[in-house]
This record gives sequence, structure tokens and C-alpha cells, in this order.
Amino acid sequence: MTGPREEIMQTRRSFSKQTLATAVLAAGSILPARVLAAPAVKTVRLADQPGAEVDYAAVWIAEGLGYFEEEGIKIDRRSYANGPAAMLDFPNQSIDAVMAAIVPFMQFAARGGEFKLIMSLTKYNAPLVGPKKYTSYKELDGKRVGSPGIGTVHDAVLGYVEETQQIRLQHVFAKITDFAVMIEKGEIEAFIGWEPASATTIALNPALHYVAQLPPIPDMESLGLVFQPKIAKDDPDLIVRFVRATLRGVDFIKANSKEKTAELVAKKMNDAKAQPVVVNALGSVKLTDPRLDMPSTRILLKVIAKQGKIPPDLVADVDGWIGKYLDYSFLDRAEASLKKT
Repeated sequence: MTGPREEIMQTRRSFSKQTLATAVLAAGSILPARVLAAPAVKTVRLADQPGAEVDYAAVWIAEGLGYFEEEGIKIDRRSYANGPAAMLDFPNQSIDAVMAAIVPFMQFAARGGEFKLIMSLTKYNAPLVGPKKYTSYKELDGKRVGSPGIGTVHDAVLGYVEETQQIRLQHVFAKITDFAVMIEKGEIEAFIGWEPASATTIALNPALHYVAQLPPIPDMESLGLVFQPKIAKDDPDLIVRFVRATLRGVDFIKANSKEKTAELVAKKMNDAKAQPVVVNALGSVKLTDPRLDMPSTRILLKVIAKQGKIPPDLVADVDGWIGKYLDYSFLDRAEASLKKT
């Protein structure tokens, strides 16, 4: 038989155990919620070019499938006429990141610009479009050929062709969206461009075709992703999350047919009927290698040095020069995190 004092002590012990159990259960219900909470949504002001949805398919597919949303990222798309135009705005911090070609990036660097080169997005991406009577660059010797800008990778390809095939082309600079009309008016004989703008032009004019769907440089480096150095310093995790979502888009492209990839890209274009055009355009690009192809990069930068677009001394050591801007640490972290899942 227990006395009053013992009953009080038992009651206290029972109450303490119940309180502790309740606290543990409460903590158990709260802590997982904190661990699983999505990161605060951040907007990335991302520059690209019009009619380039195929070129950046990995990014737009990742957006369409919700991968950026899962990473707490919202993309604010800002389209510029070409890569050089976007890089002109880059120093004033009005955009956070740019998707464009290695050539305008490095021309920007040659003028003293600063950026973090994060990854490659696209190889090739320089189809030559013209009337079906033309089947090679050489047949266009002396002709007027449309170029989407003096600072673009496409104009560098024309320079490479002139140098290696010993021909001379008349470079006619205009917006890529104007080339279809310019061909019809006879203002140019052909044009070099990106995708799906080039494939769309062919679909609208049966007299046209790919004179050369791929550039004459093996595995040619084309488009990449750069971020503001301030973001790389102050919020590196944002870049890792952006890259991780993009890599999931790359994995989708690897795992699925061109038709399925084209279906999602056509949705980004707000034109479901564009799927066959996108399938055709996918033959102009390689979208699954996130690291730069250095042999072709060396070729392109030496070409633009010969064209007088950058000082020749900068290409004496192309790898060393690019190494000042290229930072694979974000890509490495994103790849490692995906392997754990």
C-alpha cells in the first residue's frame, strides 16, 4: 500500500514521461516539415534569343516539367536579338544570366567584361539555309549570305569557311526573323542561323532546304550559360539549383525520342503544330554535353581574332584565357547531388 507522498511522486513521474513523449512527437511532426520545405522562390532574369527554343531545349523542358519550380526558381525570360545584344546589358545587372554562344561571351571578356561561365548547353547550332540549287558553302562563293550579327558564333563560322575553303562571302547582317523575307526578295541568297528559326523558315518556303545542317567544325561548341559574378559569390546555391534542374532536362532528352522532346519544345513555342518543325531542327544541335568542347572553341576564338574582333594576343593560350571565366564547380555539385537521388 502506498502513502500520499509516494502517490505524488508517481504522478509526477507519469506526468514527466507524458510531457516528454508529447514533446518528442511534436518535434517529430515539426522537424521533417522543416527538412522537406521547398526553398524560397527566387526569380532568375534569363536572357536568350527569339526563335531559339530548340537550342535551349534542356532549360525549357526542365521548366515545362516543373524542375525549376521544385528547385524554388522562377524564370523571367528576356529575349534579345542575339547574344552580343544581351551581353551589352549584362554589366548593368538588369539580367542575372545569359544563354548565348561562346563567341559573344569571349568578345565581352576581351572588352573587360566579367562573368562566370557555368556550362555548355548546345553544340553545333549553325545551319546554313538556302535555295535547293545550292548544296555546299563553296557554291555560295561571292554571294550575299545573311548573318545574325557580327559578334555571333554564326558569323565566326562564315569566317572559318572563308578561310578553310578559300572563298569569299558577302556578310549581310540582320535579325534572324527577317531572313525569310530577305531571301524571298532576293536580298540574300542564303543565311546561317539557329533553331528552330531556321527549320521554321524551311517549313514556310518549300524552295528552301538545309544547304548544310551542321557546321564544318567537328563537335562545334556553340551555346552556354553565364551568371553574374555577384550571384556566384553571394548565392552559389541558386546556380547549383539552376544547373541541377537543367541537367534533369538533359536527362529527359537522353531518355526520350526526338518526337517527345519536340512535343515539349513546341509547347514552349505556344504552337503544338510546330512539333514536326522542331523534330527537323533537332538535327542541327547536340543538347546533351554540359562541358565545353575545347578543340572547336580554340578554332572559333582564333577565327574571330583573325577577323579583328578580339586582340590576337588573347588567343595565344585559349585554354588559359577561358579558364579565367569557366567555373565547373556548380556543375560538379549539381551532378553529384543528382547521383545521390
